[in-house]
Amino acid sequence: MENKTFQLKLKIAWFKDFLGLSIDQVQLNQNYSLTQYYFWPKTEAWEQLKLELDSKVWLTQAEKIKILKIAGDVMNYWLSSRDTKTSEKITKLFPEIEILELQN
Repeated sequence: MENKTFQLKLKIAWFKDFLGLSIDQVQLNQNYSLTQYYFWPKTEAWEQLKLELDSKVWLTQAEKIKILKIAGDVMNYWLSSRDTKTSEKITKLFPEIEILELQN
């Protein structure tokens, strides 16, 4: 069985009117961008992330599903909490994400 030395990390830019989503591959404390930022609800960000992940043949289906589930959960949370002013609650709920910005 192959021993993975990397993990996927969802990065978000949290704004009142939209949410930016991107995925990095983290390996040996270095981040490598796997996707560009997609801005939701202005675009179909979840679908765009899925298409990009599906093109990465070295990722397992389980890895893809896990990161897309997190993205969906964050998007759903944003719908009900877009006025959130601090990242503390968000990072408690989603410790596996990285928040780049939190702005109105």
